[in-house]
Amino acid sequence: MSIRADVVVLGAGIVGLCCALHLQRRGREVVLIDRADGVGLETSYGNAGLIQPDGMIPIAFPRDLRTFVSYALNRRRDCYYHMSALAELAPALFKYWQLSHPDAMANSLMGNLPLFENSVPEHFALAQEAGAIEMFRPTGWTRAFRKEKTFAAHLRKLVVSASYGVAAEQLSGDQLRSLEPHLNSSLIGAIRFTGQLSLASPVKLSQAYRQLFTSLGGIFTKGEARTIEAKSRSHWQVASDRGVIEADAAVVCFGPWTEDLLRPLGYPLPFFVKRGYHLHFKAREEAELHNPVSDVDGGYSLTPMEEGIRLNTGVEFARRDDPPSVVQLNRVIPWARDFFPMGERVERQTWVGSRPCLPDMLPIIGPLPRHPGLWVAAGHAHHGLTLAASTARLLAEMMSGETPYVDPRPYRVERF
Repeated sequence: MSIRADVVVLGAGIVGLCCALHLQRRGREVVLIDRADGVGLETSYGNAGLIQPDGMIPIAFPRDLRTFVSYALNRRRDCYYHMSALAELAPALFKYWQLSHPDAMANSLMGNLPLFENSVPEHFALAQEAGAIEMFRPTGWTRAFRKEKTFAAHLRKLVVSASYGVAAEQLSGDQLRSLEPHLNSSLIGAIRFTGQLSLASPVKLSQAYRQLFTSLGGIFTKGEARTIEAKSRSHWQVASDRGVIEADAAVVCFGPWTEDLLRPLGYPLPFFVKRGYHLHFKAREEAELHNPVSDVDGGYSLTPMEEGIRLNTGVEFARRDDPPSVVQLNRVIPWARDFFPMGERVERQTWVGSRPCLPDMLPIIGPLPRHPGLWVAAGHAHHGLTLAASTARLLAEMMSGETPYVDPRPYRVERF
């Protein structure tokens, strides 16, 4: 048994879902395939639930000696690395360090800018059609500070962000406590990014997009997307639970598994992952958290979710499939309990996921030059949820021969 389609999208995370919907909008018959039984259950599941239109400034590898040494000592709360993984990660991390030069980061910022500027309207367009617009909460995002030095440094960075239209406000300690009365009273102030949106359940947005996709005739099926192979020069097939899927084009939306498919095809791209963890907690007594808040000096964030208060850690440099580590959580949980009156853990098992990164902190969006009909939308680092819809529109326009609404050149695979 086989299923014939115009396009098969490989990977049903938030990026794959949005790509499937945008291709469907352009009259394509689309099959969406994933190894999981549902959608949005891997990297897309465990984020902080934020749509960040202000996130265009790329997160750079530290270049000044003092900061570099603080990371090298491996005692930080916001970043931890596995010593055993460094030899394998070293080539990609060295490239990351090289491309964190201010001139290179300026190029990455300009590449990011149009995707981030369109992130909210493009999500809204899909969510409106999916009946999910009310899932987006206009909460903003608050970054709270314990130390004057850290606060001052971030206020200087805010001047740069404001030049690109980022909407934010400075809060005193009293103003912060008025916004969030149950935070630690010793916090000295905050920066509140007012254009941020948040989700109480990121996976429910994925499910709403899937429902829209299937209601319009799209097919979602379970299968191992890495079985894809070329049946002819521009004809692709992949095995699934519903038989062989045959399509004229395929889109790779593998997130942190993208390298597993591209490397054997002759694209040894410098992918690496930044892993992150989350746990949910109940609030103690009458305490309530109203908005997503980051403890900048503590190195973690808290977001009110349907499951409870979600604590998200910073960055862990490790191999994608390394066993989970308790080091970073053990470092930040005492700080989080001091920051906000958290009660008992909601679940026993810690969630761990991998953010798919490239050294210039830009995604790959576009065709693979030596494989006609094979396209990629991956490598969104910290911003897969934010950039999913704006990425999907760009990819679908390119695949359909339309004039792209943003310049696709910064995201081409050939840059590596």
